[in-house]
Amino acid sequence: MHLFLKRGSVYFLFCLYFLLQPGGPCAYAQRTMSPAQWQQLTGNKAFGYKNDSEQVTPPKHYNTGFIQKFLRGLFSFFGSGFGNALLWLILIGMGCYVVYRLFFSKDSFLFSRTKKIMSDEGPKQEEEDIANTNWEALLQKASANNDVRLAVRYSYMWLLQLLQERELIKYRSDKTNYEYYSELVTTDYKQPFKQLSRQYEYTWYGNYPPSAAAYQEYLATFDNLKTQLRR
Repeated sequence: MHLFLKRGSVYFLFCLYFLLQPGGPCAYAQRTMSPAQWQQLTGNKAFGYKNDSEQVTPPKHYNTGFIQKFLRGLFSFFGSGFGNALLWLILIGMGCYVVYRLFFSKDSFLFSRTKKIMSDEGPKQEEEDIANTNWEALLQKASANNDVRLAVRYSYMWLLQLLQERELIKYRSDKTNYEYYSELVTTDYKQPFKQLSRQYEYTWYGNYPPSAAAYQEYLATFDNLKTQLRR
């Protein structure tokens, strides 16, 4: 059996050597092609890819809008040293304007413009005839009726009448209480006048009637200033 396998292996190697020899059964014949055949083959449109170029889709470019460019430039400007300083100047200016509108302008809450048309509770022409109106009598009547709001109103108008008589102010129906305060800035009456003006603004224009204690304090300040003006 061993001898049989040995002989079979030798026979297999011999056959393999024979088959792989040039010109043997497994050798392939080189195919030749004439120029006419080559021209016919390459002329076929199915093989016409030689000069074709690869189609490459270019990347899309998105145009930046005007608003985006503007905001980008704005942020870049205010991010610089000069832009940062300018931004602070703008903010400070806006803050000063707000303070002015709240406390110093003619339309401020503290010293708002005196209205020409009065409430139905009082005389409609009293502001136009401040010198000839008996404010003291009106004040007493309002106090008798426990009308604190009107009492504050009449006492304040009486005060303006006294200041006008002393030529400390120049009364005009379109002037603000702050303008009257400015005319008293060099006198000893400016501080009590400012206190009375604040209470008057809150009570009459703000429609916030004072408490009993605040009203008594207001009357005390008013009586004191009235006494000084009558000397």
